[in-house]
Amino acid sequence: MVPEETTFSPKILVVDDEDTIRFLLMDTLSALGYKTFGAINGEEALTKIAQEGVDLVVTDIRMPRLNGVDLLRQIKEKFPDLPVLIITAYNYTYTKDQVLQSGADGFLAKPFRISKIEDQIKSILKNKTSKVPIVTGEPKRILVADDDEVLRNMLVETLEGLNYQVVGVGDGQEALAEIQKEEFDLAITDIRMPRLDGLGFLKKARELKPRLPVVLITAFAQTYSAQAVRYEGADGYLVKPFRIEKIEELVKKLLQEKTTVTT
Repeated sequence: MVPEETTFSPKILVVDDEDTIRFLLMDTLSALGYKTFGAINGEEALTKIAQEGVDLVVTDIRMPRLNGVDLLRQIKEKFPDLPVLIITAYNYTYTKDQVLQSGADGFLAKPFRISKIEDQIKSILKNKTSKVPIVTGEPKRILVADDDEVLRNMLVETLEGLNYQVVGVGDGQEALAEIQKEEFDLAITDIRMPRLDGLGFLKKARELKPRLPVVLITAFAQTYSAQAVRYEGADGYLVKPFRIEKIEELVKKLLQEKTTVTT
């Protein structure tokens, strides 16, 4: 059955340290039409949320190192609009009321029927979608900075195909000059560039245009991790090579968040 009320396949992260349960739940949700991937603990879940972009997290409560409730609190602190559904076989540890008061968007006690979790997910995602503002008016302006001309042109053409107005430049110094003479709604920049790299641009952009969302992209994930980049203040992070739908989802999300903050 294809999920109702949506025009895309929502991405669901399943967090459970028990492999059998995690894979079973992922397979079940995939069969219902959702895009699913898993994490074996809270730390891995937070990393995947930052890297992948997620529409819903389904997490068990009892897990080593970082339990489901503590994970819930960290998610709501870092990603306040991301819904979380808590599931557990140990409902005597945390009551349903305690879990919901901690910020959960839903709660299920194991064992549960598939129809139960399907109903919960549909309800949660419907509520999430209804809160997303409709963005109208002039096309949003996006700045793309990358010294790789082929990748830069591909990204510019892709974003133009999505009805954005896009300006492409070859390094951080040129990008800095652009945001000083024109207004942009979003900047996307490679990290490794001559003259002024992406992190240098991010720092200076924060001083000049503090409300400008900045997405950093890199082919060197081991050198520049998602956590490190976000610590520097980036609003988004992508590892090359990435699929077009990844950048499309991230751009839409950040522009919607910016619109919500400024209205």
